[in-house]
Amino acid sequence: MLALVAREQNLVFANLVDRRFEDGLSYGDTIHVPNVSNLGGARTKTKASNAAITFETATETNTDISIATWQYQAMAVESIVKVQNNRDQLKLYAGKMGYDLALAVDDALAGLIDDTTNTVGTLAVENTDDDFIRARQYLNDALVPMSERYIVISPAAESGLLKLDRYIHADYGGVHGGDAESAMQMAYNGTYYRIPIYVSTNVEGSNAAGHDNAMFHKEAFALVMQMKPTAESQRDINYLVDKVAIQQLYGYKEMRDDHCCWLKGA
Repeated sequence: MLALVAREQNLVFANLVDRRFEDGLSYGDTIHVPNVSNLGGARTKTKASNAAITFETATETNTDISIATWQYQAMAVESIVKVQNNRDQLKLYAGKMGYDLALAVDDALAGLIDDTTNTVGTLAVENTDDDFIRARQYLNDALVPMSERYIVISPAAESGLLKLDRYIHADYGGVHGGDAESAMQMAYNGTYYRIPIYVSTNVEGSNAAGHDNAMFHKEAFALVMQMKPTAESQRDINYLVDKVAIQQLYGYKEMRDDHCCWLKGA
């Protein structure tokens, strides 16, 4: 069947954030993630002092992830449409229903970027090499692991990157082309200072107002899908329609504020 199918955005955030906590939630509506702080440092004991040593007493709090976002997409097709159309409407739109739910998750995660403390750059202005270096330093100062760091930027911000010699000369030859196997590969656009870059039209903002681009580590944000997209269908004879509904249930949260830098930019 031939049809004019609406283009879909590159959705990347759900695959770049921390998903480890999904394994620990079989029931309930909140995940309690314990915090483990560093201790006060090594203590010095005086020789032959016959003094008791001091024991640390750790009192920690939890970081809670609330599983409270319940969403759905549903569609009904009347019998007359099934009979008179030359296409399977439900089959055509099944992928679009799933896309709507995935987009909602991506929107939620993209909305966390401008809640973080560390920022560089100016909205609606292309980022400079110094912006990326300073953002990288923010992560380094926080002892963020070098692995599983990511940069997510808008197409407008990518245009600015393509004007930076360091990016062009070091990485342009490794950019994936049109034969990438997945949407994530299509979004991947090389590395900058050894950090993978993903380009998405779904970062918050606009070309006129600027975008909330980001450099972050995976553990900066968490996503917990308690119910992954689940489809149900039925024939409703009262209305002579075929119905399909897809639902999902999830929670998301900023977990480590210093593991992200908001790249205000184009």
